[in-house]
Amino acid sequence: MRTITLAFLSVALVGLGVDRARAEDELILTLEPENTPAYELTYEDFRLKELERGARRSRNALIGTSAAAAVGLALVIPAASSQCNSVDVPGQDDKYECTRAGDALLGVGSPLVIGGLTGAVVSGIILGVRKGKIRRLNDSFTPTRTRAVRWDERSSRFVF
Repeated sequence: MRTITLAFLSVALVGLGVDRARAEDELILTLEPENTPAYELTYEDFRLKELERGARRSRNALIGTSAAAAVGLALVIPAASSQCNSVDVPGQDDKYECTRAGDALLGVGSPLVIGGLTGAVVSGIILGVRKGKIRRLNDSFTPTRTRAVRWDERSSRFVF
């Protein structure tokens, strides 16, 4: 009876040892690495990043709409010039032959100019508002309220 009890006890202990090893492996696999950086942003930092992202998008819109207006002007200016040529016919008054290229250029260029200039004005206003919000938020970080030349400790340079 003792041999059966010892055999049973040894099998049980080995079984518990295997279970413990498996449990330890699971714990090792589920642990997070020790060197994971903590990404904790304050509300001010988060707000500043969001405003900078919005300002970048507004600046890109301003550049894009200005480019569209420039392309439209490049089409409208030649269309505004004379597309008519005088034809000399002997014995008759001078006649003019006009091409329809000017109408096509005006039809394509005019919406580009109008849309581009409208978009440039709107995105310029939005960019100015967002840059103002960034400036006010940055001014709230520093104790000085003046816009004069001062020494900035964070960047180690003079700022306006």
